[in-house]
Amino acid sequence: MTQNLKVLPGLEGPTKALLEVVSYPLLYPDLIARLNIECPKGVLLHGPPGVGKTLLVSTVAHICRAQMVTIYGPELDALTPHRADSQAHESRVVAQLLTLMDGLVSRGRVVVIAATNRPNSIDPALRRPGRFDREIRMDVPRENDRRRIIEGLIKNMPHTLSEEELGGLARMTNGFVGADLEALCRESALGAVHRNIAAGLDWNNLGRAGTTAAEAVSVTMADFKRAFSTNAPSLQRGYAVVVEPVQWSDIGGLEAVKTQLRQAVEWPVLYKETFSRLGLKAPRGILLYGPPGCSKTTLVKAVVTNSGSSFLSVNGAALYSSYVGDSEKTIRETFHQARLSAPSIIFFDEIDTIVGKRNFSSGGGGEGGGGGGDSVQERVLSTMLNEMDGVENAAGVLIVAATNRVDLIDKALLRPGRFDRIVYVPPPDLEARRQILGIYTREIPLAEDVDLDALAQITEMYTGADLQNVCREAALIALRTRILGASTATRAADETAPSRESVNAQDFKQSLASVKPSLTAAMLLEYSSTGQRAF
Repeated sequence: MTQNLKVLPGLEGPTKALLEVVSYPLLYPDLIARLNIECPKGVLLHGPPGVGKTLLVSTVAHICRAQMVTIYGPELDALTPHRADSQAHESRVVAQLLTLMDGLVSRGRVVVIAATNRPNSIDPALRRPGRFDREIRMDVPRENDRRRIIEGLIKNMPHTLSEEELGGLARMTNGFVGADLEALCRESALGAVHRNIAAGLDWNNLGRAGTTAAEAVSVTMADFKRAFSTNAPSLQRGYAVVVEPVQWSDIGGLEAVKTQLRQAVEWPVLYKETFSRLGLKAPRGILLYGPPGCSKTTLVKAVVTNSGSSFLSVNGAALYSSYVGDSEKTIRETFHQARLSAPSIIFFDEIDTIVGKRNFSSGGGGEGGGGGGDSVQERVLSTMLNEMDGVENAAGVLIVAATNRVDLIDKALLRPGRFDRIVYVPPPDLEARRQILGIYTREIPLAEDVDLDALAQITEMYTGADLQNVCREAALIALRTRILGASTATRAADETAPSRESVNAQDFKQSLASVKPSLTAAMLLEYSSTGQRAF
């Protein structure tokens, strides 16, 4: 039995739980009869698609030497839906199954095992003792489980993965179920074959040289990375968002803000044992607020890039629906997917437009964004409050939100246990402006008369987005006035002139004349006073 359990790396827990239920009436019927007890009649396996439910049942049946009769629904919830929402023929199927599972005639040495992705869609009459007595939940594999699964999948595959690379592969495949990992290994092997074909490997002469194809083609970490870029985890399809990679060094200034974010996101992972020993828990939520254009969204991209967490995004335009209950359902499903693929990050951009302040003085309401005690925004807020710190465990899920109007957010969200960290993202100071200008001119050829320190001095009240626009506009001015504005003959005669192909100080001067700062002293004073009033 121990040897057979190795067939299912990462599923040792569910396999043991199912064996305990199934093996006793099949392998020890005399003992069960002597004790005059009735073993569980049915077992319900539930978990995400691709986690290995069908494979688990097949393996356990093989271990117990039992004949397995399969009825494809393809899932139990398709065969036996809730009778309140089902049609007449579906209700008859449910009634027949109920009769067979607890009828007058004993079923003998027969165990009924059902599998589903949606346990809450099954008729409740089936989920009581005497029918499906036991329910076994199969979760998305964690990092250690993913490593064991990958090791089992590549056991007979020629590869060059080191122990360190194998650990890195297990970390980067967060949210992958067993079927996803199998597909990843298959695509990596095919990528290795394509790579060797493109390199001109002579497949016809491999045998003559005494080398087999398996020996000539080895799967490398680079093959896995290429396959990873095109194979997203199935759980996140329709929910996950592709984020442009951003490193912390790509963000100028904001060192204090970056430190707080790294402590909140990276420390609980890097120093997990220390956190546990000290009784510390990772923050539940982080709220970034500040003027527009000050890199709040860019900071979130850096958090996602460096954390390795699954990323899900919610915005007001995609959230609100004309159908009653759809918005709340979207919030619940987003948190459900985040729990399945934990560790994960849910990002609420412009959260003030999603969950504004509740108006307790107003009476009824409609389906609009406000003006009532039963508005869509208030129901969405209530759903979000329950998901953030409700009864259901949300461990491994970090909520990050960004807003320009912190004064419009309901105070219930701003207490510890929901948004534990409230971080002000200020406009760039002198040193930050110098760093931002250096970042946005990395790929721009600059003339010798361009002084970035002087530009940083005269760009007070410019946000990071403003400075990016200044650099882009200066390059466009150079392109428009000298490169494309010159005659064809002049360009041909002076094609390689450095002065013609670079951006000079005059270009930046014209750019600053057209690109004005977004901020004013009055706006910054308002943000300071608003933050004090909100907290």
